[in-house]
Amino acid sequence: DPEMSRGLGDVYKRQIMNIAMIMSGGVGRRFGSVIPKQYNLIKGKAVIDYVIQACKQSSLTDAIVVVCDPQCVQFSDELKNGNIDIACNGSERSWSVKNGLDFINENYDCDKICILDAVAPFVYPDLIDDYFKKLDDNDCVITCQKITGELGNYSFDVFNRNDYYITQSPEAFRFKLLYECFDPDAKTSEVANQLPKNAKRSLNCLLYTSPSPRDISGS
Repeated sequence: DPEMSRGLGDVYKRQIMNIAMIMSGGVGRRFGSVIPKQYNLIKGKAVIDYVIQACKQSSLTDAIVVVCDPQCVQFSDELKNGNIDIACNGSERSWSVKNGLDFINENYDCDKICILDAVAPFVYPDLIDDYFKKLDDNDCVITCQKITGELGNYSFDVFNRNDYYITQSPEAFRFKLLYECFDPDAKTSEVANQLPKNAKRSLNCLLYTSPSPRDISGS
């Protein structure tokens, strides 16, 4: 039943281990589009649909949950076709994450979660699978990028840029640990920073200088 796929609540919990949660609640005001940028078309397909299809093609993804404004479903063929759970977005990203985690906790028996961004279509199935596999030995997997430019700060302190990195999506977590630790009102916007200091982290430093395995730009 397509309506049941939108959330089963207390009816029963689906015994699913690996869930991909796609964050699609952003408005993208700076993008200057009438609709949020994740629903704009690239080569005739909504940006979010590339992310959903990558999750569908992932051999280790058991279910997909999209956190979004339900009114935007009309802009995505993948969302309109059903078979994807939808959790309502919050007023801020952190509350959208919280809503998504609550939805999964209520409807699934989830072991691992991979969090992706609807506005980042250059993701591919093997990467998602790799993150789920890495969670066999880690509490979380963080996508990061080495800082190559110089950094400054307003207090003019001297620091080593090699001690820092830029975080990207996707990220993956042991669900129960993340759910227990996550606070939508935390001062940090980096989800992994809410885990205990002793949590085992895997840093996946991606290189963006080579062609993407999922070249959708047509350039």
